Amino acid sequence: MLAQLLFSGLALGSLYGLVALGFAIVFKATEVFNFAQGMLVVCGAFFAVTAITLLGLPFPLAVLFIIAAAALLGVAIHVLLIQPLSGRPMLSVIMLTIALSIVLRSVVEMIFGAEGRNLTTPLPSGIFIVGGVRISQLHLTVALVSWACMAGFGGFFKFTSTGLLMRATADGHEAAVASGINVNKMNRLAWAIGAVLAAIGGLFLAQLQIASTDLEKVGLLALPAVVIGGMQSIPGAIVGGLLVGLIEQLASFYISPKSSDIVIYGILLLILMVRPWGLFGQRELGRV
Repeated sequence: MLAQLLFSGLALGSLYGLVALGFAIVFKATEVFNFAQGMLVVCGAFFAVTAITLLGLPFPLAVLFIIAAAALLGVAIHVLLIQPLSGRPMLSVIMLTIALSIVLRSVVEMIFGAEGRNLTTPLPSGIFIVGGVRISQLHLTVALVSWACMAGFGGFFKFTSTGLLMRATADGHEAAVASGINVNKMNRLAWAIGAVLAAIGGLFLAQLQIASTDLEKVGLLALPAVVIGGMQSIPGAIVGGLLVGLIEQLASFYISPKSSDIVIYGILLLILMVRPWGLFGQRELGRV
């Protein structure tokens, strides 16, 4: 049973790590703590419903539709909402992302209704047994795709010229501007990437569970993941996601199904008191 729980926890943790990676990229590039990340996951789920169920697109085209729609949403959020508040107090931006989350929830419910939508994709959904452990093909696919996305974006940041420009912008906006880097362009790209990663998470969550605004709660588990790992650390976001997935599964089984949030956020509070910059973060972030 422990092996079963570890597999499920790592599979879900990989998904949380993917969403947390998008959150960390946005925070590292723009220093915006995005409380709307959970609703971007919901938007991704309903982009999938629109493409697959309503438009009837073939799955490869539907994936491209989801990625394009999410990227456009991320860019629009930065251009219309975040960029005009550049230089304003951080509290103003945080309140804006909270308001954005509420607005996105209302828009989704106005368009699709408050009831959830089932989503069926060609992704494998069977079960096979390895060493007595029941392996869900869908969970395994989620983990593999999540790790492929994380590795792909890691390579993008490390080996491409655009990725290097984004890293330079994240390390210091003033120095980036002095070097001739278009900071706003890099920030828009960061928001686009963050929204795309959230949308991919929404696509998987919609099939694992159901496409509804309740997925925002699942998406928000990326917040403790990224804080535990370190808000400015890309590897920390991934490790934090894995830890949250494992804690959720183990606490639900060994304590109570409703205890996972208590344990996760309890550990979050402990981390904030003992090591507020996170497991892999930079100490100079200081206390909030």
